[in-house]
Amino acid sequence: MSGRSLDLSVIVVVYNQAESLKLILRSLLAQDFSGSYEIIVTDDGSSPELFLTCREDFNKSSIPIKYVWQQDRHFRAAAARNNGINISNGKILLFLDGDLVPALDALRKHVELHTSPKMMVAGNRKWRGELANAEHLLTKPIKEAIKFLEDILPVDEKSRQREEVERQRRKQWLASPYPWRACFSSNVSIGWSHEVRFDENFIGWGPEDWEFAYRLCMVHGYRPVYNEEIVAYHLESIISKPLLTGQHEDIVRLLRNTCYFYDKYPTLKLEDVFFWFPRFRLNQHSGQWEVIPRPNSASYNLEEIVVQVRSWLLENGIYP
Repeated sequence: MSGRSLDLSVIVVVYNQAESLKLILRSLLAQDFSGSYEIIVTDDGSSPELFLTCREDFNKSSIPIKYVWQQDRHFRAAAARNNGINISNGKILLFLDGDLVPALDALRKHVELHTSPKMMVAGNRKWRGELANAEHLLTKPIKEAIKFLEDILPVDEKSRQREEVERQRRKQWLASPYPWRACFSSNVSIGWSHEVRFDENFIGWGPEDWEFAYRLCMVHGYRPVYNEEIVAYHLESIISKPLLTGQHEDIVRLLRNTCYFYDKYPTLKLEDVFFWFPRFRLNQHSGQWEVIPRPNSASYNLEEIVVQVRSWLLENGIYP
């Protein structure tokens, strides 16, 4: 920890998410955390409007805010997070995505759980669906805005189900042989060290965060912890998520990234890595990959799907 002058660095990855970033900053500046901390906004290639819109928030902040930008060359969250790590001064690093608004006690609860070296602390996501216009929340005192997200905002049934399923699965994963699966890159904290880096070979959405968690927990001996009382409110944003965009290029990058992840750690079970694959199908007429409803598990052979995907990636010069 030599040279680490602050208790905590909060690293927020954004891409053209000015409204939610403003909410995130307001929450981070109103935390009940009494330790020293900084905020690092690491931008994955937003247009200049994001910086111009938030510049006043940066300038008037009572907490140090750093801003680092990289060129827009597809979704490169791994590289963006590393940019934040590179300029951080915190003994603990807390990662937030640009669509996650932390509760006002999130920083304190994260730090309090770091009771020993080599811990990875994952907080909870409360799914709030797509917020059509977050601007009205910016006119409220931040405590009222958080209360609105917690108690007042109507939550659609799909978001409610996703939240409950994710929470239960994380608990199950912690008690399983693969506890690292409980740790996503959003709302997760870890003590700084030279080995805390994301693999920048992941370009496109997923699964760079699970590779990060697997490597640190299973290779470097970090202990994963999940605490559902550490809350961040998830305001859905599409941003290259293949299941939401349905775009061929986004799907291909996820297929490639997933094969790369498995090839780094080939002792993993196929179902622990390639569980996305049954949701995608190659349209024989267009030659494009598309999203389909998840089929019944008895109707497909995952190994055959993986072989098909690998053959297509190889034939098209994409991977390896």
